[in-house]
Amino acid sequence: MLQSYNWNLAKEACLETLAHDPDHLGALETIAQAQWFGGEFDDVILTTTRLLRLNPHEPGYRYTRGMARLSRGDLAHAAEDFRRALAQSNNTAFKEQVACSLDAVELWMEDLACGRPVSRKTNWIPSFGVRSSQPRSEVLH
Repeated sequence: MLQSYNWNLAKEACLETLAHDPDHLGALETIAQAQWFGGEFDDVILTTTRLLRLNPHEPGYRYTRGMARLSRGDLAHAAEDFRRALAQSNNTAFKEQVACSLDAVELWMEDLACGRPVSRKTNWIPSFGVRSSQPRSEVLH
């Protein structure tokens, strides 16, 4: 269903809303989703950073920005966002999801720091915890 959603039309409607209310959280959230599904990860980072300026205590924004940073190969900043999202959330299911992402990123960072090939123990695609059959070394490039 999400794949068939017209994200470009949604973005246009949200931009219209933002012209009247530049701090409209719902419009910014929808734009971030549209950017995510469009593979516009640099824009996701910008939009979620804006959302965090408006609502700094929302762990979901940090997690989304972390996933976008991970998609760009920025492991250190992704890990930082995941740690802060964990610290801000009280939702057990959300924390488990974020912890899995953080564990994978920390494993990759350790492998890279030690000059080892990127571990293939966990194959994560940076799309909100979707598993992949691809080795992580291919996913990160």
